Amino acid sequence: MDKETKKKNTYNTEILNRIKEKYGLSKRFITMSLSGDRKSEMTETVRKDYKRMENAVSALLRTL
Repeated sequence: MDKETKKKNTYNTEILNRIKEKYGLSKRFITMSLSGDRKSEMTETVRKDYKRMENAVSALLRTL
């Protein structure tokens, strides 16, 4: 019996820093929110902002 391990997610650090500055949250809270370990109104806001910023970065990179 092997113990299941949780996969470590990688996030765009620049986006994490922007969200940290915008809301004054810790990086740990932000990453836990994105991975689903936290449940709150702020968590949903962080997820939406991260997804929006990630899409913007992807769109910009496609144009280059």
